[in-house]
Amino acid sequence: MTNTLLTTESLTDEFKRAQANALGHDDLAQVALAAMGGRAATLLIDADRQIPGKLDVTSGLVTLADASDPQVDDLLDDLGDLVVGKGGQVLVVPAERMPTLTGLAAIYRY
Repeated sequence: MTNTLLTTESLTDEFKRAQANALGHDDLAQVALAAMGGRAATLLIDADRQIPGKLDVTSGLVTLADASDPQVDDLLDDLGDLVVGKGGQVLVVPAERMPTLTGLAAIYRY
């Protein structure tokens, strides 16, 4: 358990440094576009959050939707799949360890 905490803490610190240098973001739309372009090296996802909507995997554009719509997925899950598919890593983090309030934090490659 200590290793996970250290990993989470170090990734949180890394995200804060990356964000300060324009190499990290916590905005869903910005992260989706970066992930589509293969820029997201690491994605932290809040374990307690779901964001209903659709991710266009050809353009990286996101559309928010009503959770009651059966055609709607969780954007955080879809975004995680996209990041992994582009060679990045995804870590699901307890809410109290998330460095943002948006449900996600991305560290970019470039």
